Amino acid sequence: MAVTRSTIRTSSAAIKVMLLVPLLFSLLARTCHASPQNDIADASASVQRSAGKYVSIPLQRSFNRNNNILVARRNARQRLEKSKSLMQLPPDVDFEEDTHDVEPDFGQVRLTDATDTYYYGVISVGTPGQNFTVTFDTGSANLWIPGVRCTSKACLQHNRYDHDLSATYQPLNGQFAIQYGTGEVRGFTSQDTVKVGGITIKGQPFAETTSEDEVFELPDTEFDGLFGLAFKSLSSGGLVPPMTKMIEEALVDEPVFAFALSQGHRSFGELLLGGYNELHYKGDLRWMRVTRAKYWQVTMEGVWYGDGKFNLLSLSKDRDIASIPLDMVLSPTIEAPPRDQWHKARLDEANEAARKKSRKKIKEEDEEMELDRKRTHPPTDNSPKIKKLVPTVDNTSPETSAILDTGTSFLLGDPSTIQLISRIIGADFRTGDMPCSRLQELKSIWISLGGYKFEVAPEHYVYRDPEKRTCSSAWVPSYDSPFWVLGDSFLRAYYAVFDMKDKKVGLAPINMPLRHF
Repeated sequence: MAVTRSTIRTSSAAIKVMLLVPLLFSLLARTCHASPQNDIADASASVQRSAGKYVSIPLQRSFNRNNNILVARRNARQRLEKSKSLMQLPPDVDFEEDTHDVEPDFGQVRLTDATDTYYYGVISVGTPGQNFTVTFDTGSANLWIPGVRCTSKACLQHNRYDHDLSATYQPLNGQFAIQYGTGEVRGFTSQDTVKVGGITIKGQPFAETTSEDEVFELPDTEFDGLFGLAFKSLSSGGLVPPMTKMIEEALVDEPVFAFALSQGHRSFGELLLGGYNELHYKGDLRWMRVTRAKYWQVTMEGVWYGDGKFNLLSLSKDRDIASIPLDMVLSPTIEAPPRDQWHKARLDEANEAARKKSRKKIKEEDEEMELDRKRTHPPTDNSPKIKKLVPTVDNTSPETSAILDTGTSFLLGDPSTIQLISRIIGADFRTGDMPCSRLQELKSIWISLGGYKFEVAPEHYVYRDPEKRTCSSAWVPSYDSPFWVLGDSFLRAYYAVFDMKDKKVGLAPINMPLRHF
């Protein structure tokens, strides 16, 4: 072969490549053993050997929208499991036992906001899995999805489950029927493998629907089925709810789940099964005891508008709502207008109580009085959205309760109080319609639950239709419910943690970035 300039250049290039190959393999080996910065992001994990016995993994929390701290934990665990000889820790140890976070693909369900009226996520049923969108509902306890035998229009418009295609299906042969506030579904019970948020539940009982009311039709209802998260005592047919089964079979680390609902059509929220994310709320969780382990039901002490001193819940009881002067309701003081004999009597009671208190000397106060003083003058709460309930002379504390319901869009309450709220905010009591121009003038409404007053801002209790560009009140009268129902309009403002073991609910102001499609 003749040697030319081209041959020399080719040979020279080949020699350079041969020389570079060992260097490339060396760099590649270093890269494989290094910690990728892109995987760690803001949460850095450094591994050091101390006296040949322990491994230290300092982690720094990240507040960015991708929650990289959780990604860092997963990557750190994968790397350290390859170096077990360096550690004296069991392979399943949790590096951050004090936190309630879980790994990113375990227990996390992304929720899609549909016009601020409901939220849904994805589950799979069967083997191989058949995917369905479901709304995760704390106001019910059953799991149901459309069955292939359902010929209702609502079923034909959505994904339908075919148990003949599943290798893990088992018939339960029970009849199923459940009535919701907006419609009814009927069907039969089955059992199959259900996957949600990376968790596999084998032998999960659920219902295949054979008929669904028109309320579940498109375009009003985008989700296929419903995933109940209430207590087993509420379950229709005695079926074990999915969350209960996860807890009984130790599929989750903790017997809790948490919601972070977003605001804005097609934005993303989050459901976390088996834990709660401390990055998604501000301040401390305010825990409230569940009074009846059926719904997520807590005590409700009152409703206030703005800085008004009158409890609307007690003010509206057994009275003509139209005759109550609004200037009295909105007044931050307890001064009755002339001719208001009812309020004057209440004012006389307050003055008499004040006179009795002034006659008592400080030296005569006993321990019980001191305890009462501390209870009526609690420490200042630094949270702008939550206040400790301070008893006043106008609070009669009526026996009322409320349930926290992610499956309800708005705020349902007794007609008398809702009528009074509608008068205050300028909404039509029957239709809820109101001028959007009123939104700028409105004040927050405070709801007292379990001894804490929670703020509901105007942007949460006034629903703005993005398509029609109209406004309506989220306060809806309920004529047959024994309790108030606080739906998504309330829960959007708070990170909500539901503890099934200790039967309590925790709320804190939400701290979650808004993400859209």
